[in-house]
Amino acid sequence: MWRDSSSRNRERVGGRWVIFLAASGLLCWTALGPLGRATGQEPAKGEVAKDAPPAKDAAEPAAKADAAAPAADGSAPPRRENMLQWAIRASGPIGLFLLCLSVYFTALVIRLFMEFRVSEAVPAPLIEKLETAIKDKKFQDAYDACKDNDSFLARLVRTGIANLPAGRPEAKEAILEASEEINTHLDMKISYLAIIGTLGPMIGLVGTIWGMIMSFQEIATAAGAQPRPEKVAEGISTALFITLEGVSLSVPAIFFFAFFRNRIAQMSMEANRVADRVINSLVAAVKSQKAPT
Repeated sequence: MWRDSSSRNRERVGGRWVIFLAASGLLCWTALGPLGRATGQEPAKGEVAKDAPPAKDAAEPAAKADAAAPAADGSAPPRRENMLQWAIRASGPIGLFLLCLSVYFTALVIRLFMEFRVSEAVPAPLIEKLETAIKDKKFQDAYDACKDNDSFLARLVRTGIANLPAGRPEAKEAILEASEEINTHLDMKISYLAIIGTLGPMIGLVGTIWGMIMSFQEIATAAGAQPRPEKVAEGISTALFITLEGVSLSVPAIFFFAFFRNRIAQMSMEANRVADRVINSLVAAVKSQKAPT
């Protein structure tokens, strides 16, 4: 019966998942915006920095003429890339894949932060309803309160109440089995963080190998001539930048995996403690009701 409620809850969470993914993509795009405005290079010779103080009137015409003059060989001056353009070119398709993976990782962490809370696993209003129903000896109301709830505590309590006619030991054993099943389901959710933490350096290693192949290919195909330094540097930059991206994604993924594992243990311990207390109170109330007056 509680499985139907769980499926409805997953449908509601699925709608919020799309919102989290879109919001995370917007945050990543906003974070990358300042990189596009950063130059990462000093002004070339003859160029005047925007923030530099105004030069003397006699030097201004000469500086403008020097900046507008073409190169000595008649070609146009090389166009300088900003930091964002260089990062995109150095990353290539592997960097694009890592960017998509980081968006998914951000959305997953936001979702887990909203779901994995002790206040959600052991809601205070549900505890109050259970205590009131047991105090008034309305045992059906206690079960109905858990039936309409999909929290960790509600699943354990309704499982224990359903098995209580067989005895208290059987009810507690059923609660432990239900707790292990819920913990397994929660571990499956955070397992994607472990996968991302493992794949991040591996994907970065692929970029490292690819960049080094590009650099050594340029040196090998030079045929005795001097290899072009810009091509060799391009391969090295690809190797280093993709490695940096992979490690930067892996480190927070491993951290949040350990963080949410501890959160699951905390939720499980608190839910089992409260469920055991509720079952004991329920058994005591039933005995007091059957006792002769």
